[in-house]
Amino acid sequence: MTVARGTRVIVLQNDHSSPVLEWQARADAQGFTVETVRSPGDGDWTAAVLSAIERSGAPPVGLASISSLHWSEGALIDVEKIGAALRRQGAMFLIDGTQSVGVLTMDVRSLDPDFVIFPTYKWLLGPYGRAFIYVARRHQDGVPLEQTASGRRDVRAENAVYFTDPRYVTDARRFDMGERDHFVSLEMAAIGMEMVAGWGLPAIAQRLAMLTDRIADGVRGIGVGVLDKHLRAPHVLSLTFKDGALAGLVEGLAAEGVYVAPRLGRMRVSPHVFNDEADADRFVAALSRRLRS
Repeated sequence: MTVARGTRVIVLQNDHSSPVLEWQARADAQGFTVETVRSPGDGDWTAAVLSAIERSGAPPVGLASISSLHWSEGALIDVEKIGAALRRQGAMFLIDGTQSVGVLTMDVRSLDPDFVIFPTYKWLLGPYGRAFIYVARRHQDGVPLEQTASGRRDVRAENAVYFTDPRYVTDARRFDMGERDHFVSLEMAAIGMEMVAGWGLPAIAQRLAMLTDRIADGVRGIGVGVLDKHLRAPHVLSLTFKDGALAGLVEGLAAEGVYVAPRLGRMRVSPHVFNDEADADRFVAALSRRLRS
């Protein structure tokens, strides 16, 4: 993918490395600028990104490369609104769906992003080392990152002439990784995705929203901050604490068999379908004890 010279690439402050670092590395050589949308004080990332895209007098946007929700804050980002704003400028849209694919519905036919990337190990109950990319048909003539025999029309070991036809295949298979036929992890990824599809994303989102709402209601009473419900994802809850209160909490909870993650000064709580109400209540009780001690 080539970003036009003189344009802007929109990224999010403290977004995960995947949708950010590539553009920072390319900017000088390719002649575009990287604009970082600062974390909004009110938690409304959608409004902040739209404001950056539509800012009067700014260079045109060539690309927005953002996550579908903020990994450390658990804040939802309305990719449909952002996609519409980008189309009005003729800009490309790359979505890192790592934090949402498997829980939140994304219809690429109506959304029409340029690229969507996501691994299987997060919400799709799959293995590490497997990831997928959606490439819009208009970009399927691009040059892949890896130059593989499987990405060419007829480069085969069984041929009498090895490089019989080294032209790229005509679809997105040209972007496949080398050694793609790793049968164990492909089977694991397929089974995880089939399970998720069988349950249905609305049912998964509803279940996880019930758990995170239960936790949010419980922690508010002990002075812990959470985003308003309309701004946060149903499955990722980011807790904020008074200065210094987070220190030692994650390790202390782990000692009690309660596992959460520190994320940029916050505590990320991400239940999945294998968690239940008792797990949520146990977490709130353990956190309350730790904060009182």
